[in-house]
Amino acid sequence: MEAINSTETNPFGYAEPIWQRFTHPRHVGEFAQGTPGVVSAEAGSKAARSVLRLQLRFEGGRVADVRFRAYGCPSSIAVGAWIVDWSLGKTPVELAALGAADLRKALEIADDRAHCALLGEDALQAALASYAAKS
Repeated sequence: MEAINSTETNPFGYAEPIWQRFTHPRHVGEFAQGTPGVVSAEAGSKAARSVLRLQLRFEGGRVADVRFRAYGCPSSIAVGAWIVDWSLGKTPVELAALGAADLRKALEIADDRAHCALLGEDALQAALASYAAKS
């Protein structure tokens, strides 16, 4: 079996963690309108033409379920996919500790794509602000 990071399947040479999340994202979509415990947030970058929408469903003070939609480059999409996978079971305090540097390290995001990690941090912080406003 050929490696997923080959030039045929990954022609731009993205880091393996990015390419894996980009090609096999989980938790894509959105919750039905009015789903209890859901907070929604969005962050975007006009310059990079990227948008990341996060939805976190809290139950008992922890993230019980997640959804995301991302529009942009593979790094932006991978950031959204990584955040929602990582956030399951976390508390707001644990979520607040995640920053762009953590995302860059986890996904091996190159310097020229650092804005993608900042997009993820901004979307998560906006979701936490929405959660705090509801609580």
